[in-house]
Amino acid sequence: MRRERLFIASALLLAACAADACAAGPIDVPPNVRINVRGDGWTFADSRGMTLYTFDRDEGTPGKSSCSGQCAVAWPPFAAPADAKPHSEWTLITRDDQSAQWAFRGRPVYLYKLDSFAGAAFGDGADTQWHIAFRPIATPREIRIGRSVLGSVLTDSRGRTLYSSKSACEADCQKIWEPIAAPTLANEFGDWSIVTHDSGLRQWAYRGQPVYRRPGADIKAGEISGSGVSGWTVMVLEPAPPLPPWATIQASDAGELIATKDGHTVYAHDASARGRRRFDSPAALCHSDDCLDAQWVPFIAAADARFVGSWTLVTLPDGKRQWAYKGQKLFINVLDKKPGDFKGIRFGGERSWSAIMRSGEPMQGISVGG
Repeated sequence: MRRERLFIASALLLAACAADACAAGPIDVPPNVRINVRGDGWTFADSRGMTLYTFDRDEGTPGKSSCSGQCAVAWPPFAAPADAKPHSEWTLITRDDQSAQWAFRGRPVYLYKLDSFAGAAFGDGADTQWHIAFRPIATPREIRIGRSVLGSVLTDSRGRTLYSSKSACEADCQKIWEPIAAPTLANEFGDWSIVTHDSGLRQWAYRGQPVYRRPGADIKAGEISGSGVSGWTVMVLEPAPPLPPWATIQASDAGELIATKDGHTVYAHDASARGRRRFDSPAALCHSDDCLDAQWVPFIAAADARFVGSWTLVTLPDGKRQWAYKGQKLFINVLDKKPGDFKGIRFGGERSWSAIMRSGEPMQGISVGG
């Protein structure tokens, strides 16, 4: 009988939670780590408030760091005191120089040299391999946390956006808005409850809101076709970072771009360009005029401008201030004549320049649509 009860309890737990989402107990960190609470989970910083990161290449080398030499200059290891001991999900690794480095959930943790103020997260997404050290909220196995232009959202297991409704959704409504079904053995936990319909269908609900997907319209991860549909809301956990007041969103044949008020696409030099970020040397980020020609015009800020999130300001030698994104100065290009143009990087343009997409990701020089 006891073995049967243990089997049932284990089945309920596995049916309820995603792979590592049911970590027990409160968030517990070493003394020199700060916790930042977000809607989709928790991020971490050092005692000064500087963001902590993990590196994808460390995933295949448990207990070791794959970042040394010039990499470690740009991404300083988050050092642990000599007398440090493992602390909940925080453990220790020994680097090649015998120094101790903190690891979160088995992955070594780092700082980023170009983060210029507490709370900055300029390294998030660099080389598509560096990410903020993050502990997500618990979710059922059928539900994930994904990204869209609205921010961090709930998705199904295929990455399709989830929604909630102000009104009950039954019968014909469910042909368009499909409830996310909870398995028979699933149990409620945390902010997750189960709603039972008259038909007997058991449906997951987050903080009391039943969750649905729109499979006939949302095909790819990140699509939000239901946003703005009367009575329906995307289940946003953490809103997207704010944009500066001058920013507009312009459609192009390569996706939505960030542009100035008059529609000029903004560019940065080597802005997290996929697979080629020159993270080892700030001098490589166009801090001099070596990488400029007459086509590139600095995007100068208004006298009363203030930085917003990752959109910051750099003071130039003449006292003017230039807008920057994640620490890298922004420019417009004289070849762009209408909103949505990105001729500065088009048709074989210089690959070390990038336009900034609405998602915040860089778009390198490409040829699209002829």
